[in-house]
Amino acid sequence: MVFLFAAALAAVLAACGSDAPVSLEEQAQSIDRTLICPVCPGETIDQAQVELARQMRTVVREKLAEGMTRDEVLRFFVERYGESVLAAPPKEGFNLIAWIVPIVAVLVGVVAVVLVVRAMRAGSLPLARAESRSEEGLEEYLAVVDMEIEGDQGARRPPGRQSGTGPGAANG
Repeated sequence: MVFLFAAALAAVLAACGSDAPVSLEEQAQSIDRTLICPVCPGETIDQAQVELARQMRTVVREKLAEGMTRDEVLRFFVERYGESVLAAPPKEGFNLIAWIVPIVAVLVGVVAVVLVVRAMRAGSLPLARAESRSEEGLEEYLAVVDMEIEGDQGARRPPGRQSGTGPGAANG
């Protein structure tokens, strides 16, 4: 297990530390994964099999071959199709809400869970107090129930069979 972790860590460090230039095809594939196909919503152009997606993949490679950067190629497609062509909304302006709200919601949820658990441990929640109050009178109630059960069992015994006395009690 430790060996697997060390091997994975070494692979990640090797990938991060490599200064080898990324080929045009690798750049194109990366861009293909960030552009949504206008015809097939929910699919990036590297997944879609429609003609428009094939044309868009070709244009990406042509623009990179012309010397455009990744941002310039993305801007080219945004100008033609709008921001909806991007798989992830840009981290600016109104779209920043889409990046911040989920993080804030998770943090609020974690804080709420921590506070509820602390309150439950301290016994300060109304439910915990109600349960402890109901247990206080429970012993008296159970004692009364036990007495009634014993009284019912004594009343149900046939005559002459009470307390192990009567005819046949000693005969076994």
